[in-house]
Amino acid sequence: MSGSLVAQSPFVFTLPGTSNASGNIHFWENLDLFPNGIQRCFWISQVKEGETRGNHAHRQESQVLVALAGSLQLEVHSVQDQVFNFNLSSPEQALFIPPLNWLVARFSPNAVLLGMSDRVFSEDDYIRDFDYFEKLQESYK
Repeated sequence: MSGSLVAQSPFVFTLPGTSNASGNIHFWENLDLFPNGIQRCFWISQVKEGETRGNHAHRQESQVLVALAGSLQLEVHSVQDQVFNFNLSSPEQALFIPPLNWLVARFSPNAVLLGMSDRVFSEDDYIRDFDYFEKLQESYK
């Protein structure tokens, strides 16, 4: 398995944009991260206090996540057995999550997460069993 994909680490970046008296605009046009553009867009809102979302990894899909409202506490487990913690609390910040990274997302009240993916939805791309993900980590050590 380790020869089929190169494992990468997640990272936060600032979205380009401008601000003036009428408001802010931010955008993302990054063909380095998503050479074929955004293939799927989704948003998650009204997550109950104490609940988590994500709780999965992807085999091939990369995602960029943005907190459009509120804040997100994002815990990312890499296939190289590292744990990264990120706090997104501004719509000008984004988190890039490459394939083979397990995400756990915690939402502040009224938070809205925007997700952009480089692939269309495919259930076969999901890794939903953390025990299986931990076994993948062994092959990357």
